[in-house]
Amino acid sequence: MNTESTVGADVLAAVLDCADMAFAVTDPRGRVRWLNKPMAELLDLTAEQAANRSLPALIAGIPTEPTTEGVMISLATGEGEHHWLEVRCTELPGDRLLYRVADVSRWRELSVDPKHRGKWQTELVRLADEDPLTGLLNRRALTRALERRLAIGGSGVLLVLDLDNFKDINDLRGHPAGDRVMCMLADVLRDRLGNQHALGRLGGDEFAVVLADTDEDAAVEIADKLRHAVASVPLSGSGGTRTTLSAGVAQFRAGDSWQAVLANADLALHASKSAGRNRVTVYEHGHYTDTALRVTVLDRVRDALANGGLALHAMPMVKLGSNRVVGHELLLRLEDGREPYLGPGEFLPAVESGDLVFDIDRWVVGTAIDTLVAHPYPGLRFNVNVSGRTLEDEDFGDFVLGRIAAAGVAPGRLGFEITETAAVTNLEAARTLAQRLRASGCRISLDDFGAGFGSFVHLKQLPITGVKIDGQFVRGIDYGSRDTVLVQGIVDIARGLGISVVAEWVERASQVDALARLGVRVAQGFHLGKPEPLTDLLSRPHASWVRRPRLIPPVAEERLSENRS
Repeated sequence: MNTESTVGADVLAAVLDCADMAFAVTDPRGRVRWLNKPMAELLDLTAEQAANRSLPALIAGIPTEPTTEGVMISLATGEGEHHWLEVRCTELPGDRLLYRVADVSRWRELSVDPKHRGKWQTELVRLADEDPLTGLLNRRALTRALERRLAIGGSGVLLVLDLDNFKDINDLRGHPAGDRVMCMLADVLRDRLGNQHALGRLGGDEFAVVLADTDEDAAVEIADKLRHAVASVPLSGSGGTRTTLSAGVAQFRAGDSWQAVLANADLALHASKSAGRNRVTVYEHGHYTDTALRVTVLDRVRDALANGGLALHAMPMVKLGSNRVVGHELLLRLEDGREPYLGPGEFLPAVESGDLVFDIDRWVVGTAIDTLVAHPYPGLRFNVNVSGRTLEDEDFGDFVLGRIAAAGVAPGRLGFEITETAAVTNLEAARTLAQRLRASGCRISLDDFGAGFGSFVHLKQLPITGVKIDGQFVRGIDYGSRDTVLVQGIVDIARGLGISVVAEWVERASQVDALARLGVRVAQGFHLGKPEPLTDLLSRPHASWVRRPRLIPPVAEERLSENRS
């Protein structure tokens, strides 16, 4: 018998509205398509307000897929009350999910002594909605506040805040110190914002504020005040280091989803970080476009790594005077045959911003070692670049030394270059890696030397075997500029410490003469030899590997910049 045609859909709806159990139907992503009156009352929303909102966001902890048994969860209401809910989820025809929610609070409360019931409910609310470290709203409670604001048609701004370089505090002073900084930061934010806005901790060192009925200009002003407040307060545990905040601002209005709003704020925050930190950025569509491009680039590089689309080019390092090649720097190229072509400056920044760089650096090292095994000629020596992110890979040193030992390669044939900026950013990790590699017999150099503040101090702190003078000092070395004095100082100090010096960006014969007069013995650049595919180098007789390549004609400045990476 067709029950619906017999009693009518309106009668069925009325029956379900009178039921003791709350019902809701959602799509596979949890967006509400229908609900009965008890469910609307439980959510404290009208049916119209709840439509298309995320049920998992409004009732945190409910199952997001069919379950065979009921799931017990807790729900705090705006009146300070607390409910225990038993939730069941069943799959319906038409790619829908049916949620059945029973309020079992009364049965739960009967098992608790009435004298302790109030304290018990308060503790449940705290456990359900508070971040245990800071006492602020947790991620679930904050996203619920945002989703409820959207459900009732409210507008405003979501502000996402992130402490700059927080990892350094954890690494240098330990996680207990980091926890103290988080608690003090929460106190600063709470004091400056008051109780009129929903403030919470999303996780780690990331916080968020739901600024109801606030426009972008006012939100930026609030964010700047918070940023200045944090910078002016010496946070205990930071070792007296000046602590700064980066912020992302995303406007929201009725019709938006909380996931999209949070994603937009995160994109704006990422833009603040990329622009140098300690600033506030308002979300623009271009941030999404940039991120989409970065994700596309990462997908291409990931596929290339898996399917043989990466290649190494070798750039000769030449001994001035004799024109003898003393080694080659290996440069990564993306050669996956896809359009558009991506040069190193277009794909390396995206790779170095994520964990994929760990696999890429290991691939480069592994390929270099395999090549040295296949070509045991002692004159073939490689330098490989280590990204700043890989310094965070605690197993990288073991990987390198294990591969070298297994291959039986003389460690001196392999050198590693770390940019000075990366080394200073993660000084302890750079020192540890340098000590291990140098102790094994590998060469290790500071790349782009001179670009950082206090460069000469780093020569004392890091057990390196050489420096590569930043190309900015070499560019005008033949014009009698101040670069001459700086390069002379680097050469003299390096010589006194017994470490080697290499100059890069050599593009004219006059630069070679100027560097030689200053005592630089080894250099590289387009005048001395451009990068070529490693396979092309290896295809020639090994005697040619140590001869300086034929001089190349001058090239456009744009082309030079493209191939320096």
